[in-house]
Formats: sequence, structure tokens, C-alpha cells
Amino acid sequence: MAKAKPVNVTPKLVSLLESLDPSDRRRAVNAAFTLMGDDAGIDPAGGGGGGGGGGGDGRRPAGQMNEQAYFAAKDPKSKIEELAVAARYREQYQAAIASSKAEIEAVVKAARRNFDTKNFPRDIDNAKKHKLFNIGGGRGSHVLSYYGQQYVDALPDRAAAKRLRGPKGKGKGKKKKKAATR
Repeated sequence: MAKAKPVNVTPKLVSLLESLDPSDRRRAVNAAFTLMGDDAGIDPAGGGGGGGGGGGDGRRPAGQMNEQAYFAAKDPKSKIEELAVAARYREQYQAAIASSKAEIEAVVKAARRNFDTKNFPRDIDNAKKHKLFNIGGGRGSHVLSYYGQQYVDALPDRAAAKRLRGPKGKGKGKKKKKAATR
């Protein structure tokens, strides 16, 4: 098979990618590189170049986004979104299933965001009420719900996040039929 030249391949790639929004373009290119067994060196936040994304301790595997770049890509707008983004970061890059307050705090601070230690219980409760985290679990252990994972994955596209089908709420039973009056 003859080797294709980049100058001939590029217009084809551009025509395929131009209908996608920028974050989906990056995902598509990264997925193609992954399927080919290559490291794209493109982070979903929009940075280029190889490596683990600006700054850091040098222990990050190639292609892994740092906390600051991840938060920039997801652009959380509230404290409950910040908590969910931090938990999702841990799931994706630290192979975590559950996160403690200290672990979430470490990610938020590494992302150069303010962490409100005093109001953490209130904020995590609000995140659970919004179904971003599972209710229950071990004391001090917070697990991102499936809906929470989908929500963070959809960010920063808030329209797509709103279109997500949320989990069924507890206590939303059948409506009572009104008694027929004659």
C-alpha cells in the first residue's frame, strides 16, 4: 500500500471534522489516535503538544491532563459542579471509585480553585440532592453517580448536560386519581 502524504490526507480530515464542535473534534482525533495505538498528545482542553499538560510534578503519564486543564475544559459554574468534576477527574486519571473530602480537596486545590472546607458538608449534600453523587455509602466516602458521570462528561456543553435523563426520584409514585363527582 502506498504511503499517503499528509498534504493529501488533511483536507479529508478537515471535511470530516468541520461539522463537529471543537471538543468533539478533539475527542474524535484522540479516539482515532488511540485506535491506531498512538499517543495524540492533544488534551481535550484544547492544548496541543505532548506531555501531561502544563506544570505538575512530572509523575503524570504522557497524555494525562492535569487538574487545572481538566477544570478549564469542564468549566464548572457552581460548587456542586466543582465537586463532581473533581470526583470525575479522580475516576478518570487516578482510577478512584470513591473520594474522600481530602481527596476531592486535593484535586480542587491542584486545579487552582478555592475549596470551602467549612461548607463542604452542605455542598456535598446539595450535590447529592441534585443526583450528581450517590446517596449512602461509607461515611466520608463519596461516589459519583452514573448521572453525575454523564453530566461531567457533557460539560462544558450545558445544553447537552440539561438534555441528560436524570435518575428517577424517590417518592414520585403514581398520581392519585381524583374521585369522580356526580
